[in-house]
Parts: sequence; C-alpha cells; structure tokens
Amino acid sequence: MLAATPSSTNSDTRSVTRRRFLIGGAATALTAAGYAATHGRHELEVVPLTVAVRDLPDSFQNFRFVQISDIHLREFTEPWFLEKVVDRVNDLDPELVLFTGDLVSRGPAREQVAWNAAGIGAEILERLKAPQRFAILGNHDVGVGVDRVITPLTAHGTPVLQNEYVSIDRGADRIWICGTEDVTYGLPQLRRAIPENPQAPVILLAHEPDFADNVARHPHSRFVSLMLSGHSHGGQVRLPFAGPLILPPLGRKYSMGSYKVGNIPLYVNRGIGTVGLPFRFDCSPELTHFTLVRS
Repeated sequence: MLAATPSSTNSDTRSVTRRRFLIGGAATALTAAGYAATHGRHELEVVPLTVAVRDLPDSFQNFRFVQISDIHLREFTEPWFLEKVVDRVNDLDPELVLFTGDLVSRGPAREQVAWNAAGIGAEILERLKAPQRFAILGNHDVGVGVDRVITPLTAHGTPVLQNEYVSIDRGADRIWICGTEDVTYGLPQLRRAIPENPQAPVILLAHEPDFADNVARHPHSRFVSLMLSGHSHGGQVRLPFAGPLILPPLGRKYSMGSYKVGNIPLYVNRGIGTVGLPFRFDCSPELTHFTLVRS
C-alpha cells in the first residue's frame, strides 16, 4: 500500500477545502435566494413618519394618511398579498390613501395579462375603507396602456391624477393633493399639476423620485410641502456594504426613504411588488403611515 507524500496530502486537503467552500457558498446563495423569493417579498413593513408642515391648518393637525406604491400585480405580486396589504391599511384607519403608481407590470407576459391584472387590482383597492383615495400612474402602467389602467381604477372608486390637483376640505381649511403624469413616458406639467396660488399645503405625487430635482428648480416648488414617489423599490436586493443591487433610471439618486431636495421634503416608498425577479432581500415591501403636524 502506497503512502501519500506530504505534497499530495496538502494538495488533497486544499482541494477538499476549496470544494467545501464552493458548496457552502452555493448553499448560502440558494438559501438567501429562497428567502428573498418567499419571505423577503412578503414581509410587509409599516413605516411611521411624522412630517412637519409650515402653515398647516388647524383642522389638519395630526392628519394621517398612508402611501402605497408599486404593486406590480401579477408579476410578481399575488392578489392574496395585495388583499393582505389592504387589510393592513384598513387596520391603520387612515383618513386618506395615496397610491404612487405601477399597479401592474409591463412584461414579461403579454399585455392582456396586465390588463386583466389592472381590473383585479382595482377591485381589491376598492376595499380600502379610508374616506378618500387618489392615485397616479407609473411607467409600467403607461407602458401597458393609460386607459387600460385608469378605466378600472376610476370605475372602482380610485381617481387618477394626471397633471391635476384636488383639495381635501375640512370646513374652511384645506390641503391640496397634486399628481403629475409619469415622468418616463408622460409629460409632467407642474403648472397644471399645482394650483397657481394654493394658499394651503401641497402634497405632490410623482412616480419617479429623481424628478425631484426638476421640481426643486420650478417656480412652483415654493408651494410644495411634501413630495411622494416610488419607482425604485429601494433596489429590491440590498447587499451588505454594497447597497442596492439594481436601481432603475430616474430612481438612482433618491432610492428610498427621506430626503431634502432644495426646500422640498421628498419621501421614496420601497413599494409592494417586484420587477425583473420576484426577490427582495434586506428591502422589505413598505406601507408608509404619515402624520402631518404644524412646524
């Protein structure tokens, strides 16, 4: 029986160690991917946020509303998960719900799948119990057809703002909810989306967060008390020390959370759904629960 030489023993040991390392790394990656695809994208987080607003009317002190964004039904968000989201919003009992775009996904399935999903999503959102709700469109919504998304939403009680504004009134007091067209495929016009002389706080909805730079340069920026966006999904997969794995155009500068752009407070919601791959890692789906207070 031949004895192994020291050099061959060391070589064999290194080979076994390398193999174990690769197997361990592969197992870890598969485990992380499985978590990201199942638990990670269904672990809904409610983020409470208090926003100080200058000249907030007395009637709107401690006014509460919820932001929802980027549902992406049915690729890859399941209807049951959107139902869970709606139930969670109803538990919060807000006075208003604001949806900042992308009810559905453009591709990889045929457009008919998205058209059907828009109807299903609109029906589920109709179960929201808040007294009022408003929406804007995202780039995926426009990509599958503006009317194909707006028609079911409005039919089920969710008005869509397209370079438009609406007031929330309480007696003589009011705030303005303003929404732009999608920045990627539409033509956002702030002079149409924001009242000329609002004389009350303005909450601006614009799907793509990097558009905040344009808003900050616009003469009407002085009226905006808060801007809300989505689009970026926070990157969906955020790696330790590396940050977001992939960010979309117009969602790379302001990817998630709170910012100050010029004089405008901006909040970027991580969204409910996913695109590309049904993965979320260290970037859970989000509902943002806002409370307005006077600054």
